[in-house]
Amino acid sequence: MKRVILHSDMNACYASIEAKLNPALRGIPMAVAGNPANRHGIILAKSEKAKKMGVKTGEPIWQAMSKCPDLTVVPPHYEEYLRHSKMARALYYEYTNQVEPFGLDECYLDVTGSVHLFGSGEEIAEEIRKRMKEEIGISVSVGVSFCKIFAKLGSDMKKPDAITTIDQDNWQDLVWPLAVEEMVGIGRATKAKLNRIGIYTLGELAKAPVSLLENLLGVNGVYLWTVSYTH
Repeated sequence: MKRVILHSDMNACYASIEAKLNPALRGIPMAVAGNPANRHGIILAKSEKAKKMGVKTGEPIWQAMSKCPDLTVVPPHYEEYLRHSKMARALYYEYTNQVEPFGLDECYLDVTGSVHLFGSGEEIAEEIRKRMKEEIGISVSVGVSFCKIFAKLGSDMKKPDAITTIDQDNWQDLVWPLAVEEMVGIGRATKAKLNRIGIYTLGELAKAPVSLLENLLGVNGVYLWTVSYTH
């Protein structure tokens, strides 16, 4: 039986929860930072509007405000983030008992055994997307696929509040044009090594000789080639 995997990602999680708790923050460029009173504090999360202004997670507040002078910075409320994360997981468990958290804001759901109860993977994803917004007040992007890695890629493709399906008929068209760093497991160092030998996209990774990747990255090179090609 073909697996049906969802990856649900709460959009701009910290910033969205802050805007839910304080509606005055909605629709403005805002960010959550470790110490807003200290301009050397680090941006932990940003709203969609702040993202469009070039604000990035992990940069110092002073740098973010140089790009976006109107940026509103608020302190984090971790207890609220944890509470909303638990609410989201409780909702997910209504569809499957196979829920794998990936941080506070993301979860994998294996709904292979649930489709006969709730409909197709896309129908389950749509129901979750609507219920998250209506019942919890947070939007999610959901990827639907036959493996975890592609489900994760799908949830990243359209944001916010969207569903993307990567199936066995379209995965090469959707996945292969992506930059290698889009795949889970390819960080900055691995990206640099791949780029040095002329591999920039997942399609180029899939078409590279597996022996070349093994020599470059060891067993991880074989694994990355496998997930980018053999589906």
